[in-house]
Amino acid sequence: MLTHAQIERLVPHAGAMCLLERVVQWDASHIVCEAASPGADHPLALAAGVPVVAAVEYAAQAAALHAALLDRRLEARGGRLAKLSGVVLSEGLLDAGSGALTIRADLLARSDAGCAYAFAAHDARGCRARGRLLIAFAHDA
Repeated sequence: MLTHAQIERLVPHAGAMCLLERVVQWDASHIVCEAASPGADHPLALAAGVPVVAAVEYAAQAAALHAALLDRRLEARGGRLAKLSGVVLSEGLLDAGSGALTIRADLLARSDAGCAYAFAAHDARGCRARGRLLIAFAHDA
């Protein structure tokens, strides 16, 4: 539904740090995004590969994108990942052998100050990360 270029305009990350490739589905309650399997040039890669905790960043970007779509924004809104809770990570790395990553974020609550989401990130090896996150929006100037 949305391409990488469209996503890049709506999240507060650009270039290689815009990790999402496309939106598969979204409505008022959730969003599902896909990202290519990470390679050696991934911006969060360490010498051994991309740590699975990076899946949380994918989820935060999916949540920020969903909030922008709900607000019908034409550009990124500043914000911060304010809180993580109940996060469960799988073992291993995110790598080319894992295949594409699918990220789902389900809206739990939202206000002018921010939004809360439950998230899960899956690849060919199964669920790599799940939990809840809270995004605090920056005040528009």
